Amino acid sequence: MAKQKKQIEYRYYEIQNGHYVMALLGDTWVQSYGATEDNLLHFHNYMEIGYCYWGNGKLTIEESSVNYKGGIITIIPENIPHETRSFNHGICKWEYLFIDIDSFIRNEMQFKRMLPEEVIKRLNNQGYVIQWNQNKALTSIVRNIIEEYRDKKPYYKDAVKGYLRAFVAELLRINEDMSTSLTLEEKRLNSYIEKSVNYIADHYADDIKMSDVAYECGLSESHFRRIFEESMSMKPLDYLNMIRIDKACEIIQNKDYAMEEVGFRVGYQTPSTFNRNFKKLTGKTPYQWKKEENTIGITKKNYKISAKKGW
Repeated sequence: MAKQKKQIEYRYYEIQNGHYVMALLGDTWVQSYGATEDNLLHFHNYMEIGYCYWGNGKLTIEESSVNYKGGIITIIPENIPHETRSFNHGICKWEYLFIDIDSFIRNEMQFKRMLPEEVIKRLNNQGYVIQWNQNKALTSIVRNIIEEYRDKKPYYKDAVKGYLRAFVAELLRINEDMSTSLTLEEKRLNSYIEKSVNYIADHYADDIKMSDVAYECGLSESHFRRIFEESMSMKPLDYLNMIRIDKACEIIQNKDYAMEEVGFRVGYQTPSTFNRNFKKLTGKTPYQWKKEENTIGITKKNYKISAKKGW
């Protein structure tokens, strides 16, 4: 029997204007995680912070898994695949914060020794699972942000900004402590993925080839493809197409361009290639997606892109 292909899902969220945080709170997140097929290995466009109040299960971040129980905090940067599964279909209570950490650092913080880009790269370098008694300061910060969004008292947005500054400082400390334990090979692999993701983000609208991305990383194309797929659980071309289609949906939602123009603006040289990749990732043609978005009010908050490893 052929090995079943691993499926991952890109879950795109939209944070409300004037905020840097989206809070997912309440009884919706008291559930058996992994009980349905919807709970796929997935990643997001924002940093995800999870707080587990009670229950136990297994958390997978990239290729590593760790057992969890009540009282842990998970910090998972954007673009890092992960999933949560309860043990024996048991009920767990989680609540989540999604943070636009990039915008917050650029707009609200200043560092004497580092550029904002360097700070952002450090914080998005890896995921963390932290027991509450291992770092009570960080636990307190996260709980305070959750309660500010739950209560929404006067000036809560200002209070959250203060907690976010403390969160960034604490996470930088953790990052510096843990980075000293990485081997030279691990640091090198992280650097390759970081360079490739940044290059794609800057050049997705160009007619780039994977050989261009490999060259940027200083690798042969075959070596780059292997490293990227092992680290990101998808092929680099799949990732490029997801970024392009995600940007195309944003343009369709906010601009009144012809579909041929949308495809060209996100890097597709022919309408047929744009249409084919759009339908493969969304299940709809660009025209169908636009019509559905306009008629029933679908927003980027609900928008999902799925990809199967091996496409």
